[in-house]
This record gives sequence, structure tokens and C-alpha cells, in this order.
Amino acid sequence: MSWRIERLATDGPLFEGAIDVYSRAFAQPPYSDPGRGDEIRSRMVEVHCLREGYRAFCAVEGEGCVLGMAYGYHGLPGQWWHDTVAAALSRAAANRWLSDSYEVVEVAVAPEHQGRGVGASLIRELLDGRPESTAVLSTRADSRAHVLYGRLGFEILTTMRFAPRGAPFYVMGLGLNAAGGVK
Repeated sequence: MSWRIERLATDGPLFEGAIDVYSRAFAQPPYSDPGRGDEIRSRMVEVHCLREGYRAFCAVEGEGCVLGMAYGYHGLPGQWWHDTVAAALSRAAANRWLSDSYEVVEVAVAPEHQGRGVGASLIRELLDGRPESTAVLSTRADSRAHVLYGRLGFEILTTMRFAPRGAPFYVMGLGLNAAGGVK
């Protein structure tokens, strides 16, 4: 492994590199959304970095070449994703998975570095030491990302659409161990 994991601030060259990686990763099918990086930049800087438990990391090679990024925060009622997913789950499942959860909000790896362990390392670092009892995320059902999450122990909780004619997404959950992190 010739790369390392570093904390990701919401400004500076690493942040710009992370947004570039995110844009390139989500410009690829099935997403085909090259402008999504600008949306993520705004959400990270203006909203998400202010949430309880916010953490962000990037995988860096050499003198600052960003290979991937990931961030998340503690999920709470009143947050759009939390409430939307809670409504799609049974009351028991919502209580089990969302009452004390860490939301893995975004994970992106540069297309040329996918499949090399970068994403798995970012997720492990993101969840390391977290006090929550579960980690949850959503990913498009037609992407390969759910395979990575499954290898890390995430299980599919439900399949849902976040928009009436939108793509189907898997909502996935992982029980965290008592010391925090991936079991």
C-alpha cells in the first residue's frame, strides 16, 4: 500500500482533490452525474460538517494525490435521510438500525483506483472508535458498491427509492462492536 489515510478538512488542496475524485467517480455509470461534486462540496461545508460526529477522511498517495474520500456523522431524527429511511423500515427495524446510528454519507474512490482496498480502508477508518451501535448507508442497487459494503459486513435492510421515479437503492446496516468500528 503506497497510500495513507488522512483527516479531510473542508478546505484546502486535499479537500479540492477529494471533490475532484468524487466528481470523477460519480460521472461514471450508473450515476453519470459529473456535476454532483459541487452539490457535495456545498453540503459538506454548509450543513454536514456541523452535525454531531462529523468525520471525513481521504486516501492520499505521495505529496497529496487524493485517491478517495469518505465522510459521515451521527444520524438523528429531523435529518432528511434518517427520516426518509425510517419511514421505509418497519418500526422495529428503524429502532434497531437508526436509534443509535452512524451514517456513512459518502464514499468515493477515483475510478482508476477502485478495487484496490482504498474504499474499504476509508470506511474502516471512518468507523474506527465510533460509539454508535450501528452504521448505516444507502447505495444504488445497480452499482458495484454494495459488494464492497457486503464484504465489510453490511447487510441489506431494504430496497427503496428516494424519489418516485428514481433509481432503487439498497439501505444497508452494520452492527458496530462495543469498542467502536467494524466487527
